[in-house]
Amino acid sequence: MIVELFGPPAAGKTTFARALAARLRERGHTVDLILSQRPAEDSPREIRSATDLVTPQISPMIRRLTRPFAEILTMARYPFTIPHDVGMALNLIKILPPSNALWLLRLAQYVSRLSRAWFQASTAGHIVLFDQAFVQAVCSLVLLSGVVDQRLISNALDAIPKSDLLVRLDAPTEILKARLRDRQRLESRLERLLELDTATSLRSLAIVDGLHELLRRGDRQIMNAASLDQHSLNEAVERIEKQITAQFNTEQRGAARRSQPCSDSIRVDQTLERRTAS
Repeated sequence: MIVELFGPPAAGKTTFARALAARLRERGHTVDLILSQRPAEDSPREIRSATDLVTPQISPMIRRLTRPFAEILTMARYPFTIPHDVGMALNLIKILPPSNALWLLRLAQYVSRLSRAWFQASTAGHIVLFDQAFVQAVCSLVLLSGVVDQRLISNALDAIPKSDLLVRLDAPTEILKARLRDRQRLESRLERLLELDTATSLRSLAIVDGLHELLRRGDRQIMNAASLDQHSLNEAVERIEKQITAQFNTEQRGAARRSQPCSDSIRVDQTLERRTAS
């Protein structure tokens, strides 16, 4: 079962994902937590890029600058090794091309890594929780491409793999502004060059609203949550943990029934065997 979070920057997606994973584990579930944070940051924790393995001594800042180019060159040298991952990235970028070349490269390699992590999650027999994944990637592409055509945005949502449950994280604009300012104060000047400014980040609020409506029309299951303080975080985690547990148990029972041979078929086969023998 794949659970995917989405929402505007600084809404608390990673904080919520960690708390939700901890609660599910307390309830006895096996949970993989894949934290990707923002495309400018490290790759999903379970996925180590070639750059990480070859040059572990370089600083995270240099790695962030060089990873997009290194991975794009790897794709060019070995075009048939990861066709599905690259195909997903190229398809999304074709629909919603970022206007900035650097962001185009960064998002292309980000979506490629995400595709690999998602494929692994789809074969797992337990709960896999993404603090952000394909819906968030579409949000970033809409923001950076400037596309407002709802048909194109809908096409992008149709092109991405579907999670079993979507959880939208929200926070008031003033809280988002304060969190984004705090985040910037912790970054170096060079790191700030690789991030979107506060005004641009806040434009994603309207984009998230639009994506939510398109997803709702597509009959996607979406739950809302907030982590404004410890009380709201605990309340939302408990509510969504109950939904995930119920849905996961239902899916497991369905899978068990499908794996069992039909008793009626067994009786028919046994009758045929007796008639043949006689």
